[in-house]
Amino acid sequence: MELKFFLFLTKQLETNIQILLEKIDMTLKKYKMHMVVANELLTHKDEFVVVTNNEKILVFRYKTQVCDVVENPLIRLIVERHSAYVEKSDL
Repeated sequence: MELKFFLFLTKQLETNIQILLEKIDMTLKKYKMHMVVANELLTHKDEFVVVTNNEKILVFRYKTQVCDVVENPLIRLIVERHSAYVEKSDL
């Protein structure tokens, strides 16, 4: 039984971009995640990549806004995707 209200996601952090991409691919397949949120240690305060089976989305911190953190646009994206997931699910 699949839970219809939950979007399954995980987070990856890595120092090497190639290893990161391999881990993302493995995580999507092995654990049947809907989404992987990943970033490189070097840029972890400024950007994330959000990967699904169909797309890769780069998420950046709004550098023009004082005290903004990269998690703000990331949370907005996840909430949007979760809402779309719930709406399209057969409840």
